[in-house]
Amino acid sequence: MNYGTRKIKSPCIDVCVTREGYCIGCHRSMEEMAGWPTYTEEQKKQVLENIKKRRPSQDYYGGPV
Repeated sequence: MNYGTRKIKSPCIDVCVTREGYCIGCHRSMEEMAGWPTYTEEQKKQVLENIKKRRPSQDYYGGPV
């Protein structure tokens, strides 16, 4: 994915509930959520790539993502 030169925004969607160590809203770990404000743009890109690997094919309520 090409993020260009724009600042990467937090993937938080204000559904802050963790299950099995990851937020069910944004799919970040607690460490990634806590570190986001201080991460470099490269680190944020890596977190977004990690999220893609974690995100289920359906959302929490069973609908398509």
